[in-house]
Amino acid sequence: MLRNILMATLIFTSLTLSVGARAADDEHIIPASDNRPVPWPWTLAQPFPWTDIQGLWKVEQGDFTSYFALKVVRQKATGIRQLQVKQFDGDTCKMLATGVGLERNQKVLAQMTSRAGTTYRVQLTAFNEKDSPITPLKGNVPTQGVMVLSMGALDNKAADEMVHMQIVKISAHLTQRVCMEDIKK
Repeated sequence: MLRNILMATLIFTSLTLSVGARAADDEHIIPASDNRPVPWPWTLAQPFPWTDIQGLWKVEQGDFTSYFALKVVRQKATGIRQLQVKQFDGDTCKMLATGVGLERNQKVLAQMTSRAGTTYRVQLTAFNEKDSPITPLKGNVPTQGVMVLSMGALDNKAADEMVHMQIVKISAHLTQRVCMEDIKK
C-alpha cells in the first residue's frame, strides 16, 4: 500500500514538473502586452513580398527578442504558396513554435503551436517605407519595405488586440547558426 502511494506521488510530481517546464517554455513566445496605440496604416498594406521573405528575421521590443525562420513552400496539388514559420527564443535560439501561414488580403496569417501546445496567431504585413509611421528599422539584409509582425491569441481578430512590432531580416539563410552568431554580437 505504501509503495502504491509513493508511486502515485512520484507520478504526480513528475507530471507537475513537466507542466511547469512547458509553461516556462511558453514564457517568451509573445510579448507580455502592448498598450501603445497601433500606428500602422493597415489600409496601406503592400502586396506581400514573397521574393524577399525567405530567411531569418529578428524582432525586438522592450525585453522581448525572438527570431523567425520563414520559408516559402508550394503545395504540390494546388501550387498555392505557403509560409513555413519557426520561432526561436531570443536568448538561446531554441525552437519555441512552428506553424504555416497563408496569404489573405495582402497579409500572411499563420497559426503557431508551441512545443508546450499553446496555439497563437502571427500575422506578417508589408508597408512601403514612406507609409511607415515610425522610422523603419534596418536589418543585415536589405528588403523592399517595412515588415510588421503582429502576434496574439488565436481568437484575437482585431488589430488592436494584438502586439505589433517591426521585424528585420538578418540573413537569407534559415539556420540556427545565424541566430547564435547574432546573439553573440
